[in-house]
Amino acid sequence: MSRIALRCEGCENPFTARIGAAPTDLTRFYLLCPICGLPIRGRATGQELKEFKIEFEDAERMDAEIPRAPVVTVDPSVPAKRDADSDSGLGSFTMQTFLILLGDGLSDYFSDAGTAVDAATERWTGVRRIWTYYLDKSWILFDKAGKSTFPDWVVASTDLDRTRSAYRALEAITSRIVGTRAIGSTIFLDRYRRKDEAAIRVGSYGDLLRQDVADGRTQTLERDLFALVDTFARNYDIWALGRLPRHLPDSRKSSIIELTLFRDDFSQLRDLYQQGFELVCKSTRFVVAAQNTVKRGDPNDFGTGVPASLNAKQPPATLKAFDKLPNASRLAYVSAVPGWEGLTNLLNNRTRNAIGHATAHHDLRSGKIVSDIDPAGTPYLDFVGYVFDVFDAVAAAVQVLRTARVNALLD
Repeated sequence: MSRIALRCEGCENPFTARIGAAPTDLTRFYLLCPICGLPIRGRATGQELKEFKIEFEDAERMDAEIPRAPVVTVDPSVPAKRDADSDSGLGSFTMQTFLILLGDGLSDYFSDAGTAVDAATERWTGVRRIWTYYLDKSWILFDKAGKSTFPDWVVASTDLDRTRSAYRALEAITSRIVGTRAIGSTIFLDRYRRKDEAAIRVGSYGDLLRQDVADGRTQTLERDLFALVDTFARNYDIWALGRLPRHLPDSRKSSIIELTLFRDDFSQLRDLYQQGFELVCKSTRFVVAAQNTVKRGDPNDFGTGVPASLNAKQPPATLKAFDKLPNASRLAYVSAVPGWEGLTNLLNNRTRNAIGHATAHHDLRSGKIVSDIDPAGTPYLDFVGYVFDVFDAVAAAVQVLRTARVNALLD
């Protein structure tokens, strides 16, 4: 935790900023002047100590702290209280705040977080190469990248085995990033696999999956999902703290309301949320196809009923019609299947509409995402958690697509 003497360029008063910052390519954060409340943006850069620096807008550095000057505390890696000082407990020192919030769950949180950082930074580089060559069908380079990334890599000679190898590599990354608290998506995937195992015995289901490959539909979604996982991994630092709410014990969930996450990455987070939401909704085609096949023997047959949450008078006539439904309607068909709400609960259409609205912005004074349709706002830390949820759903969509892709290659 660095102490930096600053003078606000708005009210011209001095204060001390206690800033928790770690080595980084780029971390955007902000603080509020403790006297006039002016938002002061900052950026930390540098992976090595000798090149590490922190810069500010609307505040100038001073040579030394002024005695009895106000103190403001920010930490881009953990929620903080802006008026906290060294002995303030919750919201002051980084590790002290984590300990108070997580208690006995501290080690589990950091185990998950450490595994995720390694996956998103170190391990992802090799898997990105594997997938680049997989999509290009450059099989010699595909195996070269595979063997250099995974010691147990087995060179395959068929499209089926190559597809399985590629998806195993991708899932090794997504599962490590999501961690051990993916309860809802785990239940969904277990129930979906059971449906798929039953559906694949019906000829029309396999025919649909093979036709989607022949039409290029599956490959397009495959490329889009890979690109999205790459974008999430490259920007992992800005949404990594979304893991925290999953680890909070019930007795500490109210404590988080007192804290603010002083990061300033809203535009990037919004893009991740919206892109992830869209692609997961596109993947529901395969999910409802399995359900339709099991229930009515035809992947295109939605029956006669409509989910209670929809105002529609009749269900879509085919999967092609289903694909044209609004996202909320498609998710309603998924959540109508017992156990599958574990996926749809990760996607909040109200949040998507609010943050996608033209007026949506990060109000630095309140620490909330606000818009005309959500004037009360969403705490920034909550939104980071929603982005983490969307990645959890994207990781599940990867496994859905893998199932569809492999099934299309089966004899």
